[in-house]
Amino acid sequence: MIRSREIGIGVALVVLLATAGCVGFLTGSEPLGFAANATEVDDATLEETGYRLAESRSPNSTQNVTVAGQTRQVVVSSELRRYNRTVTLAEGVEGEFARVTVFTSPAATVAGTSVNPIGSLSDERLVRRFVGASSAMSDVRFRSNRSVEYLGDSRTVAEYTATQRMGGVETNATIHLATVEHDGDFVTVVAVHPEAVDERSRIDALLAGLEHPPA
Repeated sequence: MIRSREIGIGVALVVLLATAGCVGFLTGSEPLGFAANATEVDDATLEETGYRLAESRSPNSTQNVTVAGQTRQVVVSSELRRYNRTVTLAEGVEGEFARVTVFTSPAATVAGTSVNPIGSLSDERLVRRFVGASSAMSDVRFRSNRSVEYLGDSRTVAEYTATQRMGGVETNATIHLATVEHDGDFVTVVAVHPEAVDERSRIDALLAGLEHPPA
């Protein structure tokens, strides 16, 4: 197994894979692995914005790819960080309803075929993938785009509105979505909070505080 961002299968590369100890991938007895570097918000930004790290994990997914007419397995290792902030939704209803998910996955290809669907998904499908089905969210609608400086460049952040149940209360929610390719990985950020709570400046600060990979 090797960890590389782009693998094209040719005679020279077959020899290289074999000498690198990846005979198992060529023969189909072992998967080929791709791993992302984590993306995290720096500590100073977390302190400034009032967010805290609530979840950190490294999810894996296994996919089948076709190489020279043969089906082979690829294991994609991603990195997920979730940050929460306690906000007041309504009188007597308080909780960690402001949430930011940072998902980093390798922008890898095998024989010209992408093994990561993130790069080809529309913003709306990304929203539904990360916060839709599992969070009682409905009526997702695009609102506007804005530019935010993060990961070394000015990048587009899309904003959506939706309806979501939070703390047992159905409320209007705001979603912020940003996804970019950076240093061989896709970095996707999805922030969700009650519409009544103005989190835009905090979300923009969190984006500006992203480090990929962490220092």
